Amino acid sequence: MGALTTSCRWCYQAGFFIAALGLASCRLLPPHDPGSGARQVRQCVEHSVRAQVSADGRRLGLRFLLKGRDAFASTTLADSSPAGLAFQADAATTAAFLGKAPRTIPVFNSRYWRFLADTLALRLAPADPAQGCLILAGGRELIAHRVNGKGVLTPLDQRTRALKIVRSIKAAALAEEVFRSRGDALDLPGGQKGPVLLLTGTFPELVYLDHAGHQLRFLPVPPEAETGLPLTTWTGGGHFMRQLSSFVWNSHIAALLKSPFSTSARFIASGTSIATTGVGQLFSRLPEGPPPPLGNAPEMDPAAWQETLSRIASAPLSSATLKLRLGGDEFFPDFIQAVQDARHSVDVQLYIFDNDDYAAGLADLFRKRSREGIQVRILVDEAASLAAAANPPDSPMPADYVPPDNMPDYLEHGSKVQVRRMPMSGLTASHTKIISIDGQTAWLGGMNIGQEYRYDWHDLMIEVRGPLVAWISQDFNKAWARHGWAGDLALARHLLNPTSRAAGDAPPGAVPVQPLYTSAWHHEIVQAQLAALRRCQRSVWLENAYLSDDAFITELVRARHRGVDVRIIMPAANDNGVMAANNRALIPILRRHGIRVFLLPGMSHVKAALYDGWACLGSANFDRLSLRVNNEFSIGCSDPALIRDLRQRLFTPDFQRSQEITGQPLVSSGDEVLNALIRGLAGQL
Repeated sequence: MGALTTSCRWCYQAGFFIAALGLASCRLLPPHDPGSGARQVRQCVEHSVRAQVSADGRRLGLRFLLKGRDAFASTTLADSSPAGLAFQADAATTAAFLGKAPRTIPVFNSRYWRFLADTLALRLAPADPAQGCLILAGGRELIAHRVNGKGVLTPLDQRTRALKIVRSIKAAALAEEVFRSRGDALDLPGGQKGPVLLLTGTFPELVYLDHAGHQLRFLPVPPEAETGLPLTTWTGGGHFMRQLSSFVWNSHIAALLKSPFSTSARFIASGTSIATTGVGQLFSRLPEGPPPPLGNAPEMDPAAWQETLSRIASAPLSSATLKLRLGGDEFFPDFIQAVQDARHSVDVQLYIFDNDDYAAGLADLFRKRSREGIQVRILVDEAASLAAAANPPDSPMPADYVPPDNMPDYLEHGSKVQVRRMPMSGLTASHTKIISIDGQTAWLGGMNIGQEYRYDWHDLMIEVRGPLVAWISQDFNKAWARHGWAGDLALARHLLNPTSRAAGDAPPGAVPVQPLYTSAWHHEIVQAQLAALRRCQRSVWLENAYLSDDAFITELVRARHRGVDVRIIMPAANDNGVMAANNRALIPILRRHGIRVFLLPGMSHVKAALYDGWACLGSANFDRLSLRVNNEFSIGCSDPALIRDLRQRLFTPDFQRSQEITGQPLVSSGDEVLNALIRGLAGQL
């Protein structure tokens, strides 16, 4: 994505907000009835589709009937390429793409695909009919289980409470299972050892299967806008007006009327932080000379560090069991099951609730559970969610999917879901991501709800059980009170009559956990991490897409000049244009001072920091807004098992699959001036 992103960085384009809205409105949004060719492809029979593979087996070309005329599509079948179709202008273009001597391959209809899918389900399903295997592939979440001795695939969002998921299988392992001979129809689909094409009748519309070449590809049909056919009319002005209304009226006028004290505090905090950050940039000084060799000092003392941390934090030390949930495959299926199994309440506070098909599916689950008597409360930044809706995700969606115009309205319509919209007052936001189910299980971290977080980005959530859950629930209740119609009055009443944060005894394996906050009144997250940087002796490992706070960068450099091993993982494809430019400008400075920089392929939205044996994890980025203005929630923890898990499951694999920037990038004097200007701008975001 470009500079005006729809991720949780949208509000950070402070100086260009109105321009961002204008550009977002120019993005072409589908009307209510796009009339998708994908629906016609799903209705195709095998005789109406022709599939050809290039002589080297690396390219696939298709011709099928679309709205009464021929349409042509192609895709690359190399292992490193994404599995997606691209429409071609005509038959000659497709033929040129395939090259000489392509071979025609068999095409089978959706009935035969369902037969093969049921065969696969029987292979994967546990023997116990009450148990299932979750399949995470092809942009779907399906449970393989047995019904009356036969294999069945059931969508995860239709799981009954009686069906327990005992294992999960991802795309690579699924392919291995498909290619393993079991003496059934999957061994020779359609009697063919070579490649075949299967019409699924659903999304994704096509499956390419080649036993001989060990290729299993799910191929969705792209939207009609990509076919080159004049089939769709596009509009966008109405969406722009909703964004503008939300930002001007809800985030400022209405927010001041309902919550004059807290809204004014956010304005004052924002203005003060802008001024102090600018002054700090003028007077900050980095150490002179080359950095020393890495030292071998012992890590900072945990007990002494906790004493320092307790003086910084406003909340007392709590306890919990903590489990890392890396990526959408690890977080969302567990979250969906928890919502399905909820007995009393589901509380969700997010920055963005997107309107893509995955987000809409979760919205439907929330609506369903609310009609079943579960209290579902959702706090979301409406302006940010509307901006997110203006840009589609990178991963494919069903071409005939029609997104809701306004996700908060959609959640409320025809349901008992309670939604409160958080304002983006003074270009500051409630950026916290916390989820609580029945007051027993919670999650915190960087993920919002949307397809980007499920499929496209590298991200992290932490699953929490134990006394800390009560603390998280109380934080949600406080935010819920403040963002109701009574605003500051409701918040004051809540603060004067607080409910207990006690959650009973700590479960087995619970460890000490320190809650940390950023708000107009608290800057604990940055204070704690600056203190950790000054105290640490051995290593500092960071992963974050947005590193622009000058005071933090200065302390990173000073730590390296004390002999500390400082490493930073940044995304190679940052979703935010200004921050991408800032990272490029920052890398020569970091490298000059001996800090190791790694570029992770794709977009990493992880917000994790490891200072010797202390971790800080949560929603905060390393920029002015997250560290000094926005509402953020993070946790600090020194548990050796968690630290080991972070090193082994997050940092070490990400270092290995990243490209390390070695040597010293050459920067001209002109580039130095430009980089300083970019860093000055990014430092205010």
